[in-house]
Amino acid sequence: MKKNIAIIILMVGLVISMYYNYQSKAYKDNQEVEYTVKLNHGTQMGIKESIFNLDNVIKSLEDGSSKETVIHALGNVAVSLKVGEESFVFLKSDFREDQLSSTYLIYNVFRDMYTHIRVEIIGEILSNKVSLEKESRNQLIKDIGVLKQDLEYIDSQFNEDILKEQSPKWIENRWKELIGEIVNRNTDYKLYERMKTKYNL
Repeated sequence: MKKNIAIIILMVGLVISMYYNYQSKAYKDNQEVEYTVKLNHGTQMGIKESIFNLDNVIKSLEDGSSKETVIHALGNVAVSLKVGEESFVFLKSDFREDQLSSTYLIYNVFRDMYTHIRVEIIGEILSNKVSLEKESRNQLIKDIGVLKQDLEYIDSQFNEDILKEQSPKWIENRWKELIGEIVNRNTDYKLYERMKTKYNL
């Protein structure tokens, strides 16, 4: 009788253990899916959508579009960069769980790009410090082209297919390498001059 009770207790314990292991696995699987979705959202909006929006700015400048059209196109760039920043701020806790990794440099680079577009480009056009005459347009096309080219380079090295296989620590380190490369090959670009000093790149 005692033997049977012991077996029953062991069986019940086993079933409970299996149930909680299953629940725990389901929770972990769900957490991994959520993390991937958040990561993809950050790169999709922050990088890919910003490239698309920068391309529209360049086209509007090349086509001789009105100041309002150019500013609207630049506003779209600012929005996508801001979404990229906020996505990686939101991912801070996920990264922290993995070897004390951080999204600090990632979201701050998006923030710096956002500020550059909002203050130094849109702000100066609105205040007429930058006109949209032919020479100014050509300079804007050149400057915005640098940012677009660099985001395309980041995208090629930092896209969803690559990221889904990598740890947060790898992502953090790789991002720092990429930003260092970009900053050091564009030393006369105002935005990157500040980044080089700010992040000691």
